[in-house]
Amino acid sequence: MAPSLPTPTIVEVFRVRRTFSRPPGIAVLGNLFDLPKRSPWLGYRKISQKYGKLVHLQVLGRSILPINNPRIAFDLLEKRSAVNPSRPTSTIVKLMGWEWNFVWMSYGQQWRRHRRVFWQHFHPGVIPTYRAVLEEGARRLLSRLLTTPGKLEEHLRYALGVSICKEAHGLDIAEQEDARMEIFERALRSVDVLVEGATMREYFPFLAAIPMWLPGTSFLRRLAEDKKYAHSLRELPWTQVKQAVRKSPAWIPPNAGEEEGMAMSAVAMVNAADLDTAPLGSLFPALCLHPEVHRKARAELDSVVGPNRLPTFADRDALPCVIAIAKELLRWHSALPLGIARCSVAADEYEGYFIPANRTILVNSWSIVHDPENYPEPDRFLLERFLNDGKLDSDVTDPSGVAFGFGRRICTERYFADEALFIFVACVLQVFDINPPLDEDGRPIRVEPRATAGITSHLDDTRSSDLRASA
Repeated sequence: MAPSLPTPTIVEVFRVRRTFSRPPGIAVLGNLFDLPKRSPWLGYRKISQKYGKLVHLQVLGRSILPINNPRIAFDLLEKRSAVNPSRPTSTIVKLMGWEWNFVWMSYGQQWRRHRRVFWQHFHPGVIPTYRAVLEEGARRLLSRLLTTPGKLEEHLRYALGVSICKEAHGLDIAEQEDARMEIFERALRSVDVLVEGATMREYFPFLAAIPMWLPGTSFLRRLAEDKKYAHSLRELPWTQVKQAVRKSPAWIPPNAGEEEGMAMSAVAMVNAADLDTAPLGSLFPALCLHPEVHRKARAELDSVVGPNRLPTFADRDALPCVIAIAKELLRWHSALPLGIARCSVAADEYEGYFIPANRTILVNSWSIVHDPENYPEPDRFLLERFLNDGKLDSDVTDPSGVAFGFGRRICTERYFADEALFIFVACVLQVFDINPPLDEDGRPIRVEPRATAGITSHLDDTRSSDLRASA
């Protein structure tokens, strides 16, 4: 069971309101209407710029601490991970049927059991055994992009999802299995609704009791429909997984029950596909806007790999430009611009600020990796920021330290995601010429890298890229 959370006393609340900067709110609702609705990562940065690095928002009795500073994020979530390891209770997650995903679970025994099972398959020692499957997944991606380049995001999710499903579960999803992939796609798209919940609807728990036949409840009906896909995603592969286990049981640890095994089957696909789909998708508009990046990477690939084969993991150490591009993809477009909210389980004091238990902590990952003090010209795509004399510069802050989270809630698939990002980027750079689309007169159209407002953010115009196999 998750640890009980003590209720702040009147004195504690008084101390919070005296100490922290805070936008002026209104009675009862507090700062509800100050919560950013579109591109919330931009909104929270503006709040921080106006009110200071530590800002307190109060919404219907719930306390929110948005963090835009890398040092504060590291101090609270890495150094003090034992105090801030949980997730706030989410009305929307429950309504959508995603509570079985340990990513959303409160800190406690159930979360520890799920994470322990997951970690046994994604710790650094086992990742090299995945490389052959990832190289095959990259080849599948190239083949599908050559056939239907307009379905970029679908192909990325398919290639990543198939890779993780085959390696972790021994299942080979054939391309003709449209039913499973449709459920997979629909379930992933449903998660984007969580960003809406994070603004207004999240703070009204009575939503769960409202009859869906009432006018104005179309949002709830959508959640109910999405819930079917979330449960189908969890249950659909399990019969085949159990059959695979009977043939080769090594992929499920002996201490894993059916609940943990079933959840792992789905969580692995969702996390692997969604974490890497966003940065991989942003590669295409990035190269349209900065063709010099592709030219430099292609020269390196031609020198190391040559024209007669695809890159492999054996080439990695000789491809610093490709590695730098992968790092810049994580920085330039944050897949999880606001991370996933954390929650304190005990009262704490930080630099004179009193932080009560049960406070929601939001880390603005996008703002941190777009801080011009650490990354000059943050809106530009510059692989050179990670290089020094043609080699990787270890003095530059690695954006993966922010992209994959902090402390006890750091992403368990980060090593897999790092490997997948490298090999997929290398193969795409080797095979394709990526150019802006052309208008009716044959003139290049400028690509606008606009981010979608989901819990996982994607660039919404990647399909407009002119994608051709290089000669």
